[in-house]
Amino acid sequence: MKFKKRGMQWLRLVHILSVSIWLGSVVCIGSLACICFFTLNEADFLTIAPLVPELYRKVVLPVGIFTIVQGIIYGLFTNWGFFKFKWILFKWILALLVTVCTGLGGIGNMLVVLDKVERSGFTGGFADGGLVLLFIVLQIVFMFTITILSVFKPMKREYNKHLIQVQRQPIS
Repeated sequence: MKFKKRGMQWLRLVHILSVSIWLGSVVCIGSLACICFFTLNEADFLTIAPLVPELYRKVVLPVGIFTIVQGIIYGLFTNWGFFKFKWILFKWILALLVTVCTGLGGIGNMLVVLDKVERSGFTGGFADGGLVLLFIVLQIVFMFTITILSVFKPMKREYNKHLIQVQRQPIS
């Protein structure tokens, strides 16, 4: 079963909205993390910083899962498939990396930093927040790369050229 034109339009609209929320949430969390590590004192840090993992759990995780489910629907019920184009496979690899950066990087490291600050004090800056900020930046870079791939579909042109060449060859 494949989607008809109207179904594809709705799927595309919902997908664009959910990806926008996902990317926007990660950018906002990155801004909040920068504020936490570079402008707050220890008491304020211990008040504000726990919001970072909480925002990941309450906003990013549900929207991320919803978006990935949409990608699976795209793969199953449209002509895009999962492996038909290299750029789609590359998007799935990047989506997996975003997931790893979120769990191990953003959430995991922030919880480690919060524990460290409670035990031994707050230094601030890159000393405390370096890994958290690195993983948030990686998430943003990977998500922008996915967006660029989705818009420009660079490897699709190679596939289309191949199809045209195959169609032009005489049948023996």
